[in-house]
Amino acid sequence: MRRVLIALLLVSTLGVAQQVPVVIERLEISLWPEYDDPRLLVIYRGELAEDPQSSLAFTIPSTAQVHAVAHVGPAGTLLADDWQILPDEDGQIVLFTPGSRRFQLEYYDDVLGTAPERSFVFRFRSERYEIKNLEIEVQQPLRATAFQASPALEPQGVDTRGFSYFGRRVGAVPPGTLIEQRVSYRKTDTLPSLRLAARSSFVWIAVGAGLGVAALGVVSFIWFWRRRRIAQTTAQGRLARFCAQCGYCFRADEQFCPQCGRQRALYS
Repeated sequence: MRRVLIALLLVSTLGVAQQVPVVIERLEISLWPEYDDPRLLVIYRGELAEDPQSSLAFTIPSTAQVHAVAHVGPAGTLLADDWQILPDEDGQIVLFTPGSRRFQLEYYDDVLGTAPERSFVFRFRSERYEIKNLEIEVQQPLRATAFQASPALEPQGVDTRGFSYFGRRVGAVPPGTLIEQRVSYRKTDTLPSLRLAARSSFVWIAVGAGLGVAALGVVSFIWFWRRRRIAQTTAQGRLARFCAQCGYCFRADEQFCPQCGRQRALYS
């Protein structure tokens, strides 16, 4: 009986989300184990092929806890969106309606444990949407060694805080395709890489403090949209290697400084 009730609830609720075919132009999934929390932080950064006409629905594990959902506003800031959690036999479904083509979903998943040898298997299946370009990024925790991944990941560089990044381009993903990423490493402590107080260096950076955010009914965040595969040189000039404001060393794909928010300079 419980299965029947769940099925009826999903059919009635997700029916609206499936009325209009949705194509995701690109989706970057970032996996950050033990970033500012002992759990695995999962971040979806997506861009729809067309303006949203219905809700989006993503299945996440039953052990996951949604942290935030947002879309990119006209000024380039992230604006918080409401979301619903629906029961599902394969976990739980996050349902939300983004206010623009570009959206972001974050959740924590308690899958790492406390033993020195740690590993996780991330599984993603887009049961409802075609994805034209999927990329996966993994951040190696600070103080972690013996980092391994399957399928193999390419080194993406090291930032000024000491985080090493690895990634792979999956490419086009038809609806219903299962994508897996296995990661293992050794870490002898159970402390996260960053204290919660240091979260201002994360991709979500609150802005507008003291400007009546609560009265506005929205929460704004600086949007650091990483455009992948941006060459170090362009037809117009050469991208700066370091941030002119804080000295951060840019990764090849970054157009905005993840520490201070300044746009990357272009030299002729």
